[in-house]
Amino acid sequence: MEITPIKIETLSPVNYYYVAAAGGMRTSSFIGDIALKYATLRQLGYLDYPEPTKFQPTYDDLNRFDFWFTVAISEKLAFGEGSPTLYMKNMIRNTMHGIDYNGSNKYPNAREGSTMYKNFYFQQPIRPGNFFYCYLISKSKIDLPMTIRVGNGKTGILNLTKQLTGKFNGILNLYTLQNILKTKLGDIEYTFTEHLILQYYLIGMFSKEKIGEIYNEWDNRNL
Repeated sequence: MEITPIKIETLSPVNYYYVAAAGGMRTSSFIGDIALKYATLRQLGYLDYPEPTKFQPTYDDLNRFDFWFTVAISEKLAFGEGSPTLYMKNMIRNTMHGIDYNGSNKYPNAREGSTMYKNFYFQQPIRPGNFFYCYLISKSKIDLPMTIRVGNGKTGILNLTKQLTGKFNGILNLYTLQNILKTKLGDIEYTFTEHLILQYYLIGMFSKEKIGEIYNEWDNRNL
C-alpha cells in the first residue's frame, strides 16, 4: 500500500450547497473524499459521465478501483498554521435559472419566475487560490490527472500535485470507511469531528502512519 501526500489548489470557484448561511448557502470548508474519487475516475475516463438512469449513488463503481483519498482540508487545519478556507463574496443566483429581463424577472419568451426578487438567493463558493491537503491511499502506483472538476455542475477546477515537504494530519470520512468500504474500525481515538450531511461524517486528526493502520484491512482485502 502506498500513501502519498497530495496538495490541491483551487483554480476556479468551487461551489457546493452544504451550509446554510446568511440567506443562502455556503460551500463546506473541505473537499470530500467521495467527490475527489469520482472526479479522478471521470478525468481518467473510467466512468461514464453523466449517468442519466442513476438517480442515487450506490458507490459500487468506486469500490472497483483500488485507491482512495482522505478528505481534503485547508492548510491551517492540516498543519495547524497558514490559511483557513477562504470564500468569495456572496453571489446572487436565481433559483429558477431564469433571466432577470428589464428588472421584472420575466423574459418574454421563457417567462421565468413570477414574482420579482422572491426567487433569488445567495451562494458562497470557495475562492480560487485556496490550498487543500489530503492523502492518496492506493494498492499500487497511480498516475493522477493534473486537474479534475468538482462541485455543482463540475465547474470547480482543482490542480493536484504531490506534496514534497512537511508532514500533516489527515481527516477521514467515517461514512466512507463504514458504509462504502465496510471496514471494521474497532476503537480509534480522534480529536476532531464534523458532520454536515449524511455522506460526510469527518473524524481526525490522523498521522500518515495511523491512516495506513486504519486502511490496512482494506489493503489486505481481495476486491
